[in-house]
Amino acid sequence: MRRLLLVGLALLIAGAAQAGRPPEALLQDRSAAEAEVHDLERRARALDEQSAERKAQLKKRLRAIYKLSSGGLLRLLAGAESASDLELRHEAMRRLLARDLDELKAVRDDSRALDADQARRASELTRAIALGRKAEAAIASEPATGLATIRGRLTRPVPGPIVAAFGSYHQRVIGVKTPAPIVLGRPGVELLARAGTKVSAIAAGQVRFIGQIPGHGEGVIVDHGDGYVSIVAGLTSAEVAIGQPVQAGARLGEAVGPTIYMELAEEGTPLDPARWLAPPTTR
Repeated sequence: MRRLLLVGLALLIAGAAQAGRPPEALLQDRSAAEAEVHDLERRARALDEQSAERKAQLKKRLRAIYKLSSGGLLRLLAGAESASDLELRHEAMRRLLARDLDELKAVRDDSRALDADQARRASELTRAIALGRKAEAAIASEPATGLATIRGRLTRPVPGPIVAAFGSYHQRVIGVKTPAPIVLGRPGVELLARAGTKVSAIAAGQVRFIGQIPGHGEGVIVDHGDGYVSIVAGLTSAEVAIGQPVQAGARLGEAVGPTIYMELAEEGTPLDPARWLAPPTTR
């Protein structure tokens, strides 16, 4: 829920639904197409298994019918003790043959469905490849804009180093006996910060949100343009106002300590701040 809240907020701020289909949107389309291909492959395997099972059952049934047609059917009907018994046996054979025909039709329907899915899978795969090439070509031909032009040189929100890295990490659950720690994901970083340390904006932008960032306390979200949004939290209180323009290094507030939390996202996709921030000035 927390992740959905932050990503949804970042998407709304960045205006992710843009006209003109930027390269990032094309890459998202490619990911969606690739996911569709994987789903179709799974369905195709399931249809293969179902079709093989039905064909095996049908072969057994056809062998049994063949034996009955070679005299077994007459013996079955001849063994009837009365007219009503004969009718019951005849009706049972009719239902058996009808079921066999239904099974045969199901096998044929499955085969047609499998063929259609395979054709669709080929179309989706072609589309995914084309989208990928188009997006990669667009990205390669476009000059860097916005924060990308100063990647690795963004102002650090506090001088201290990163003490909790971006990405997956292991966490033991207190009070619960587990064979191994659980794996969690951190979409941002924590930086060392003494209580009262000035917390700065990482780049120029406009304040879009001030309030509680779930799990991290009071925070500020700044829209840097071109789809880039930063979140800085762990403040005693915000010293800026919603809608206020800020410059790189502008004071956002003071740290509660001993750390502050920071996220950076592009079109709602979390980025590793360690790759974007300037080197720390303190240890």
